[in-house]
Amino acid sequence: MIKLLILLLLVIRLGAYELSENYEYTDYTIYSNDLVPDIPKKFEILQIPSDKNLYRIDAKIIAKTFELNGFELNISKTRYINFTRHSPIDFTPIKQQLAHMLTEFYPAIHIQEIIITPRGYLAKLGKNVHGEFDKRFYQNSTGTFYVLDNEGLRHYLDYTVNATLGVLHTNQKVSRKESLSGFNTQLKTIPFQSFKDKPLTALPEHPSRFRSSLKPMQILTLRNIEEIPLVLKNTPVTVELQNGAVVIEFEATATQEGLLYDIITIQKNDGKRAKAKVIGENRVELQ
Repeated sequence: MIKLLILLLLVIRLGAYELSENYEYTDYTIYSNDLVPDIPKKFEILQIPSDKNLYRIDAKIIAKTFELNGFELNISKTRYINFTRHSPIDFTPIKQQLAHMLTEFYPAIHIQEIIITPRGYLAKLGKNVHGEFDKRFYQNSTGTFYVLDNEGLRHYLDYTVNATLGVLHTNQKVSRKESLSGFNTQLKTIPFQSFKDKPLTALPEHPSRFRSSLKPMQILTLRNIEEIPLVLKNTPVTVELQNGAVVIEFEATATQEGLLYDIITIQKNDGKRAKAKVIGENRVELQ
């Protein structure tokens, strides 16, 4: 019998409605379907004072009102409910700004919708309003930014971008230092969500390789790749030695990798080692 009661309570709990922590309102009277759109019965929940633009209430009070009307709310994850008066502002200029910024990073991004929600009531914004976004805004589809009003005060807002983006994926298992190419990668359209770094939307302009081994169908970002050095370890290099107007060249072996202008160690044919600067592909200048 006890097990049956526990199971019954669990089923009821699973069927309970859930509340969000934040709601916007235009009417000071809040009804049940303002909080739970698919609830089959409409009844009054509360009256927000007309002089309030922000209103906070204990979730238990709202849950009790639902209970009195025959419905259960699951408030295990919500302690307080915040109501914010809807701001009568056209956010189109800021949406256009964000869309332009994203398109600069991802020319092929397809944006379906941008949603902007102020964290407090905003009656108006100044002319030529400009959003100040985090420097890594391009890594996430959601985030926070602020705008300045005419008095120089900051107002914070949240944004959500619904978009898709073509991103390079590995199409097979790849090894560390393996060259990146069209044979081991493929472009796949995915929802624009959250990335650890800027995702690759095309093969890099400069020859690149993988920093580590990766599994098939893994999203590729800048942190997964590195430019292939002009000089590789244990490969022959041509060494230039400038002596006035005379340039002397001889062969040696690189004992280190090096990108352009890196200082690496080389080993001469007599076994002696020296420092040299990378000046081109398999070419160094003796230091």
